Amino acid sequence: MFGLKNENTLGKRLTILFYSIALIEVITELLSDIVLVFIFKPLLSIGIMALYWNASKERNRTFFVVLFLSMITNILFIPGTENLLFMGLIVFLAHRLLLISYVVQLIKLKDYIPLFIAVLPFLFIFSYLLSISTEIQMKSYFLLIVQNVLISVIGGLALSQFVMNYNKMNSWLLIFGLLSVTQYFIVFIEKYYLSNIAPIAFRPLAMLLNASVYYVFYRFVIDAEKVNAESVILLDNN
Repeated sequence: MFGLKNENTLGKRLTILFYSIALIEVITELLSDIVLVFIFKPLLSIGIMALYWNASKERNRTFFVVLFLSMITNILFIPGTENLLFMGLIVFLAHRLLLISYVVQLIKLKDYIPLFIAVLPFLFIFSYLLSISTEIQMKSYFLLIVQNVLISVIGGLALSQFVMNYNKMNSWLLIFGLLSVTQYFIVFIEKYYLSNIAPIAFRPLAMLLNASVYYVFYRFVIDAEKVNAESVILLDNN
């Protein structure tokens, strides 16, 4: 289980518990048991919050708000009704905006040109998928345009940082970005293209990716906090 060796004793137990919950959640998605999904899906966010609280010296409030908004989004997406999907997209929008701001703060982004270049391929793919969809209501359409831009920015951030400044922190960021893009792609296809077969074919995979995105984001944040703390110490010594 990747990252386990970097945890303390409590962290190892929390990590095992987190992936146990994720496994149960995947099974409940396969069984299409909505009650159990409502119970276990929020526990993933809570589990990552517990891991972060245990491992971080900073315990940044932004991390908890990002995870809380993600938890609310996941809950709103469970029933699959149009109104709740719309509400979920609004909360998800706030989540994405805050997450991007948080990542930019952690990596101390200064050069935006590589980011702009890296965003373009992702933006092209998701814009094309949106343009050929006929199942999207107008009130959700403009929100999805913004969501496509935001997930493209996340993918672009991850790719550009990894290429321009390779290190362990940015390796976690790249994995997080690629997993996030893949998860968004699967959920998009599920909701707007293959809604009849998606609960069986895609939701367990999307849930597994969701758990992985949570954990990789947590590992990225911990490494970023360590790198930034070391930079402050070096500046103070100089």
